[in-house]
Amino acid sequence: MNIGFLNIYYSKKIFLVFVMGIASGIPLYMILSTLFIWLTRENIDISTVGLFALTQIPWSLKFTWAPFVDSYKIPILSNYLGQRKSWLLITQILLIFSLILLGFSNPAENLILTASFALLTAFFSANQDIIIDAFRIEILEDELQGAGAAATQFGYRVGGIIAGAGSLYLKSIFSWSQVFILIALVILFLMILSIFVLKINSHRKQNKQSSLLAPFKEFISRNSIKNLIVILFFIFFFKFGDVVAGIMANPFYVKIGFSNIDIANASKIFGVLMTLLGVFSGGYLVKKIGLINSLIISGFFQIVSNLLFVLLNAVGPEFNFLLITIAGENFSGGLGSAAFVAYLSVLCKKEFSGTQYALLSSVMGVARTFLSSPSGFIVESLGWSYFFVLSTIFGLPGLIILFWMKRRFPIKMQIP
Repeated sequence: MNIGFLNIYYSKKIFLVFVMGIASGIPLYMILSTLFIWLTRENIDISTVGLFALTQIPWSLKFTWAPFVDSYKIPILSNYLGQRKSWLLITQILLIFSLILLGFSNPAENLILTASFALLTAFFSANQDIIIDAFRIEILEDELQGAGAAATQFGYRVGGIIAGAGSLYLKSIFSWSQVFILIALVILFLMILSIFVLKINSHRKQNKQSSLLAPFKEFISRNSIKNLIVILFFIFFFKFGDVVAGIMANPFYVKIGFSNIDIANASKIFGVLMTLLGVFSGGYLVKKIGLINSLIISGFFQIVSNLLFVLLNAVGPEFNFLLITIAGENFSGGLGSAAFVAYLSVLCKKEFSGTQYALLSSVMGVARTFLSSPSGFIVESLGWSYFFVLSTIFGLPGLIILFWMKRRFPIKMQIP
């Protein structure tokens, strides 16, 4: 690690992006990691647990209300905090309350109520992401978008440690409702830090086009139909295999015999550290070899790493092999996430950053939400090994599109 590597990340703006990344990661991990483990421990069948992926629908549909968040100023508050931070304050307060309500639900007695509160939490989390993504794009110069993407993913994974490992450790002492209250208090602390302590505001250009459709029209206008299809197909498929495998990883660990503490130590602590190594390496790769080459390298590692789950299933609940599996999976996932977030960021015109980023990330969200929801049924039909082999195959189309992009559709033709 050299000085040049560190200098990319040494910035007050990058630190703020990191803090906001933590707040962004916590609710997602509480739903897709902690809640999934809670459901599996309550002996909810795997097919039903898989269907809880549908609680991610708000993340997939956030582009539909993003133009409103992008253009509407909250009265009074926006005069003091600015448009982005006033929205962030209201959203995070509501997110805190919804997370507490989720903790007080009881999936063993009323699964529908648990699903409803998870959906509500996901909605406020998705709204938070619209604001944070737009804020990051607006405050960072183009040459810092790769480092900003890495800092976002760094924070996101630290949020994963807090919501994943933290909640599992806390569960050995407290009830689930108390655990969710404590995690909600962490979001409260992050809210105070990012809004009132780190006094950085975005200086966005106010576009004179008042139409809520303007962000969509602008994005479409600078791309041919063919290029639009290529971009959207790539976004859809790049992390598809990674997401399908990831959605069932925690139930898989539980079912083959690992304890909550094993999962916390390996997946939520060691795994997140490996992800952070991947994230920072990804941000550095983007700066050194460019976006497309970084995406190709990380895409290859994402595909190959899914096969480690097949080997773990054959070996059984062997902790050392769990560490190897998680090391490969999380490093490659972090590597790919940093490059992918940077790619989505540079596609956005800063005047419409919130809406356009929400639109692009929602395309990936469709894969994560709707196509990963039958994962439990696939596991019950094919078994764990064939399920993870299938998830590996799902990652190939994205890599094929990348090689085509490298030859025919370079990144300089895609950015505004």
